[in-house]
Amino acid sequence: MEKDFCPEKDTLILRGTLTKKEYKKHGDYHFKKILHTIFLSFMIFSFLTFVIGTWNAEDLDNVFSYIFFALFSLVLSSVLLVGLKIITKLKASREYKSDPLVKKEITYIISSQEIHQKIGKSNNYLEWEQIRTAYENTEMFRLYVSRAKAIVLPKRYFASEEEIKLLKRLITKNLSKDKVKF
Repeated sequence: MEKDFCPEKDTLILRGTLTKKEYKKHGDYHFKKILHTIFLSFMIFSFLTFVIGTWNAEDLDNVFSYIFFALFSLVLSSVLLVGLKIITKLKASREYKSDPLVKKEITYIISSQEIHQKIGKSNNYLEWEQIRTAYENTEMFRLYVSRAKAIVLPKRYFASEEEIKLLKRLITKNLSKDKVKF
């Protein structure tokens, strides 16, 4: 992987091929909020269902009944969460296998004016206004162009910490604060 850094032009050139593991990690980050919302909602729903279902029971005054219902709801919700995470990973694996473009080397030329994406002979130009949200995670940056589609930039694409800092400067300079999630 060849990497270039052009600080005099405030331009960043990144090259790399997204791995299956990175693609799945992106999926984990993408669905994290949704999965946690489902987990919490299901836990509350199941707890209330147990309590309402036994509303007239004599032992409902017993605090242990509430603890049991809460623990049972937690276990059911945890099983649901694990199942959904497995399904998410399987879906990401299948999607990665079926998409020939995601497995090709991609070159990104990122400047104050635009993000230029090159895959083989194909060129795609994005203006900064087209970026909906930018996230930084431990091992990658994700620049969303729609609710479900993102440019994924693993940090291994960067040759130095200075390159990472340049990308952060470009993002914060060109996107409003509410779109930047660092």
